[in-house]
Amino acid sequence: MFSWSLGGSTKYLTILKRELDCIRQHKCFLKKSSGIRKIQRPPMERNWKPPLQESSNSYRLLSYNILAQELLTDNMFLYYDNDPKFLSWKYRIGQLGLEVNKLQPDIMCLQEVQHVHLKEMVRLFGARNSGPIKLEYLFKKRTGARCDGCAILYDKSKFKLIEDSIIEYYDEGCSISNRENIALMAKFALRSDPATTFVVVTTHLLYNPRRHDVRVSQISKLIRGIIKFSKDPTKDTHRLPVILTGDFNCTPDSTPFRMLTTERRAVVPAAKEEKEEHFLLESIHFGSDCASTFQNQWIVVDYILKSCAFGGEKTIQINSTYNLPNVISCQSYGKIPNKNYGSDHFSLAIQFSII
Repeated sequence: MFSWSLGGSTKYLTILKRELDCIRQHKCFLKKSSGIRKIQRPPMERNWKPPLQESSNSYRLLSYNILAQELLTDNMFLYYDNDPKFLSWKYRIGQLGLEVNKLQPDIMCLQEVQHVHLKEMVRLFGARNSGPIKLEYLFKKRTGARCDGCAILYDKSKFKLIEDSIIEYYDEGCSISNRENIALMAKFALRSDPATTFVVVTTHLLYNPRRHDVRVSQISKLIRGIIKFSKDPTKDTHRLPVILTGDFNCTPDSTPFRMLTTERRAVVPAAKEEKEEHFLLESIHFGSDCASTFQNQWIVVDYILKSCAFGGEKTIQINSTYNLPNVISCQSYGKIPNKNYGSDHFSLAIQFSII
């Protein structure tokens, strides 16, 4: 679903030159500063809870804002106290690959994917220590001039893509909807049980901390799109189970997040009589006092949510979650990206079944 191409290598070379210039400038800044001794620590301990128990009907899903290199180089002031040798794409892609290889996901929902890096990531993320897997993918660039977007990568041997769709939040005629964020939706069937189908959605909402109104508008459009896309074609009022992931750029106590987890009801015509439809998303818990990124402080803005089942619908059962690090650990550890982490966000992962 490529809606955008680079049109030659000139722009890529320009981006690479700008990246190198920014890193050189960053190094000069560090040399002129008073100097802070950087202590390299091993990765923070993160565990699956409860411990993983593999079965033929369980799958792993990863959600990860991988930090587009163009955004990093354009906003280098955010990373002035990060060690510059760990900020190049060549180094970061290696660390991202290690994270994927460790978690062994069957589905990857990625945000801030830069188009020119996509095929490289597909090759690397499919080369597992346990044996290579055949990955297929969907990608949608943000509307506008930016080169990053969202991608869904999946193991072709385990899932068959039935349908995909996009949501563009941009609306030129509305002042709170003129931002260039998007969402990507995919409908899958299990290869092992083609009658079992489910929906995976990933999105990246506006960053600006002051514009909750924009995120509320984006979430409203997102939920409407998911409700429509997840309709079960075999039953009047049933919906397919949904997993929603992404960087929502809002904390759990914010109005946009409360909108995500508010139940929707609607009366719809059915075969014999009107029936009431329900749609509700439940946020998956990744630990207490945890953090997924640093935005002036360590906070959570990345989430995985699942739909709740009503009236005999199939549901997503969460078997295990890959816990996020707690805030105290993050404060003592220092900012990311660094030697051990290739992004300025931590990954989220779940093991799930469809029942």
